[in-house]
Parts: sequence; C-alpha cells; structure tokens
Amino acid sequence: MTDSASEWATQQWAAAELGDIRRTARAVAIGARMAAAPEATLPTQMRASSELKGAYRLLNNPDITLAQLLAPHCDATRVAAGRTQLTLLVQDTTELDYTAHANIIRGLGPIGNGGGQGLLLHSTLAVVPATGQVLGLADARVVLRQPIDKPRDKSRRSPEARLWDDAAEQVGRPPPAATWMHVCDRGADDFDLMAACRRQGAHFLIRARHNRRLQWPAATLASPPPHRLLDYARSLPLHPGSQYQVEVAATFKHPARQADVVLSWASVTFAPPSNASPPIADEDSFTVWIVRAWEVQPPPGVEPLEWILLTSWPIQDLDEARFIIQCYTRRWLVEDFHQCLKTGCQVEDSQLDDRADLERLLGFALPIAARLLQLRQDARNTPEMLATTAVEPLIVKVLLRLRPRLKPNISVAEFWAQVARLGGHPGRRRDGPPGWRTIWRGWRYLSDLADGARLFVPDGGD
Repeated sequence: MTDSASEWATQQWAAAELGDIRRTARAVAIGARMAAAPEATLPTQMRASSELKGAYRLLNNPDITLAQLLAPHCDATRVAAGRTQLTLLVQDTTELDYTAHANIIRGLGPIGNGGGQGLLLHSTLAVVPATGQVLGLADARVVLRQPIDKPRDKSRRSPEARLWDDAAEQVGRPPPAATWMHVCDRGADDFDLMAACRRQGAHFLIRARHNRRLQWPAATLASPPPHRLLDYARSLPLHPGSQYQVEVAATFKHPARQADVVLSWASVTFAPPSNASPPIADEDSFTVWIVRAWEVQPPPGVEPLEWILLTSWPIQDLDEARFIIQCYTRRWLVEDFHQCLKTGCQVEDSQLDDRADLERLLGFALPIAARLLQLRQDARNTPEMLATTAVEPLIVKVLLRLRPRLKPNISVAEFWAQVARLGGHPGRRRDGPPGWRTIWRGWRYLSDLADGARLFVPDGGD
C-alpha cells in the first residue's frame, strides 16, 4: 500500500486487454485520478476538460466490458490467494440504487420491492481468515433482477439465483498447495453452489435457510432423529465448554456488539434436488457438517443470535467448530466493501445514462473500493505498524508537516486517526469510529497536498 495513486493504477489496469494500447493508457490515467479522490464526481476527479472527455469516451465505448477492466485485479487476487494456505472467498449481492436518476439511465431493472430501479452487484472478496486481511476481489458481476413470472416456472433459475455458483465456477480451482472456502449468507443456501464448489475442489460455508429433508442410515430408523435439517440442528445439545464470544455486526436497529454463544455440531446427509443443474449422476447424497451457534441469554430487548451453518469442512472437535464460526464472522467484510463502494466511492451518485456505462465505471470503482478496505484493515489488524510501511512515505511526511507535534515514527492507527480528523472527525471517544466519508475527505485533502509536494520534490525527499 506504499504506492502512489499513479503507481497503484498502473498495477491495476496496465495489463487490461482493451483492444488498443491507447485505451489501456487512458484506463490507467482514469484509475489514477479516481483513486486520488474516490468520493469526488467524475468531472472533479478528471480536473481538466480534455481528461474528462477522454474518460467519457472510454466509459461510452461498447467494445470495453466490466470483465476486461477487472481482469488484472481479479487475476492478481487469485494469484495472492493461491499463495495463501487458506483463503475465504466471501460472496454477497448488493443493490445499486439509481432510482433518483432512472429517468435518464437506460437499461436498469427493478430493485427492492419493485418500486426502485438499479442494478444487482455480486462480489467475491478474498480474505485471510486469521487476520481479516483483504487480498482483493476474486470476481464481480452485474445482473438485472427479472420480474417474477406468474405462474413461476420453477425449473428455470433466474440470473440472480445463479450468481453464487457462477461466481464459484469463475473463481475456479485453487492451486494444489492452497485451500479456498466460499463463505455466503442465507441467500446462497442452494445445492447448485455446493455442487459447484465440489466440482472446483473448494470448500463452502453457508448459513442455512432451507429446512431440508435429511437421510438417515437404516440403523437409526427405530428411533430416528428429526427428518429436517433446521429441526435437527436445534435438537443438538450444546457442547460442554463451547462458550464462545463473537462479534455481531451493526444493524439498522442495533449497534455492533459482542455475543456470548454456545456451539453444537454434527454431520448430516441429504439428497440433491431432482432439478439440480447440471444433474448429479455420480452421487446419490450429499454429506455436510452443520454448526449451530446460539445465544442462551441475550441482552434485554435484543433478538437472540442464532447461526446454523452448513459446511464441507469436516468438524471433528471444538477448535474446528470455533474456527468455522470465526470464518463466518469474516462475511461482514464484503458488506463493508459494498458500503465503501457506495459511500467512499459514491457510485450511486453517477449520472451516466446507460447501464453498460455504469458497469464500465464499476470497473474502476471496484478495485478502488477494495484498496480502501485494504487500507482500513491494515490499520485495524496491525495498528502499531509504522505508517510508512502501509502508506506512501511522502503522504506521511505531508501529514507530519501539518501536525508537527506528532512523532516521526507514527503508527498506522494514529495515521488514520489523524486523516479522519482532517476529514472532520472530532476524535473524541464518545464519537465512535469515523465513517467512510469522513476518512476519505481527509484522505483526499492529504493526497492533494502530496500531489502538490511531488511537483517540487518528485523523488519524495525532504
């Protein structure tokens, strides 16, 4: 993360195959401008009318796709994941809301309850489970929500339903020395995703939604356990000594909190659905492990936490059950990523007039949002690390000139606290952590000062 915006943009888009080297050079220039001021409007980011016209030409070019613009970033992420012993591939879908500009944007689809207009973005974020380090995006795709047929043809899966297994297929198979695990919320409780992970030699970890019918050996038929998955999970006794504390993400109703949970686990077998796609011909059943984490005594007025998780990862003891819970808590990072995309990069404020143009804009905004999330995770995971090892040294020097009372060997945590103050965060304990907009207002101001310093000190010296 010590690269300048220009150096970083070169890494992200210089290898993009856009059909013409001039287009690739333009993509690098656009990426650098956007990375330097992620939350600004496109005219503000480009600064000069000639640069803005060049950006519009590229964003309006029908021969350039989102996949082409993202390819270098996603390829680099998969390479990094291949060098990591275990990588979580955290999937999630979010709605990009363009309702306010729907009268000028062509090609949008319904979102929410059908009253809004926008796009569905499905992202796969590569994360190191032990630290929460973000390696980058392994895949991203955009689809339109289809109107529900009446009567609905249940044999046809919508593009939205296929997003999960399509992403798993696109990410592909891990190298022999690496292990990958797809981590998803309840929307991904679909046999097709499980089968796709199995075909690609990857594990899965999914929060259960369906009360599937279970299969039991003949020896258990005299006194069979519950026949349905969720019922059986809730019938399992808690494991002695399994008390465990997990971080619960904030919701609209409740702030983030820590929950004291207990655990239980078991293996189960269920039959694949008859309409599995592609059909399962070489196996009659599917064995998975279930891990249930639940809150016995929640705080007053708070709905008790309960996670029932399905995984292909074998659970043999309490440590492995806790490990699976830890992996699932990393799922909130992809929600943070989408929040960063919307508030840090302001993608829903764009007034480009066509869906394809918006997708090309995402080809720049998605890697930038991943970069911002990486910077934030660095500050959280290694707060005592020297700032100059995570951020361009010149930017640190500029901050020290603005804040002469700071020590020269400023830490990453203190650096970002000071950046947030430049963006308007008071820094008092009762104010809580700064939001994305505050951080990136400060980051933009500091980056602008660093750009001015480079005009006089190109090598980053004193």
